[in-house]
Amino acid sequence: MAITGFYIKVNGINIYCETNNAPDDKATIICLHTAGRENRQYHDMMNIFADKYKMISFDMPAHGKSWPLPGNKVINNYKDYGKFVWNVIQELGVDNPIVIGCSMGGNIVYHIAQEYPVRAIVSMQGSDYTPTIDERILELLNHPYVSCQHSHLEFSECLIGKATTQERKDFILWGVMSEIGITKQGDLTQYNGFDVRDKMDKVTCPTLVIHGLDDQIATEEMAKATIARITNCKKLIYKPILDYGHFILVENPEKVCEYMDEFIAQLD
Repeated sequence: MAITGFYIKVNGINIYCETNNAPDDKATIICLHTAGRENRQYHDMMNIFADKYKMISFDMPAHGKSWPLPGNKVINNYKDYGKFVWNVIQELGVDNPIVIGCSMGGNIVYHIAQEYPVRAIVSMQGSDYTPTIDERILELLNHPYVSCQHSHLEFSECLIGKATTQERKDFILWGVMSEIGITKQGDLTQYNGFDVRDKMDKVTCPTLVIHGLDDQIATEEMAKATIARITNCKKLIYKPILDYGHFILVENPEKVCEYMDEFIAQLD
């Protein structure tokens, strides 16, 4: 089944979306990309699920093929980020969505579940608290003498799991080379300031946590600490994956889809 792209206008901004064109009567999955990247990260998953679930991924403002905010600005805090994601969902006309995300996207699904009505969430490499980026690094991400792309190649490479194929590793690193400094700075600023620990009891929808254990920045300890604070969830499932890392949706989409398929089959 072909993946097709289209634009919608959200808050006056052109937002690029892609879908696997599954029928409208299938469960709808909204997909959120990692920091600095774009929705191509979900192509393998879209092809695996084909017509089983309707998947819609999109580029956040200033990412990929989406326009930035007016004045070439970017979103740099998680509350505005979550609100914009929800506005996209509303513009798409999706009710009762399953919202999934990885890394930055894996964080924000917790905030969305706390504030908005969703059917379920899937957090990949996510946490409810991620003060992990040095402020000096954030400042240099959009500095005229620093290449955001080159300075992050080794950092991103060290987060990839040891079992990841070379083809998929190449795709991840090409994503690093495609990043925009001001966009990555905004993403990691909101990632660094992400803290929803005091509201984790508001996550009541079914929740699937998928975690590649080779991740050095979103660690297993962080994932388990987050899970421990989800105290009112209807259904909570944790699926660790050995030998894969931070970009689990690209590194091992087959296993991610297997766990998601099992999870969705159990939803009301």
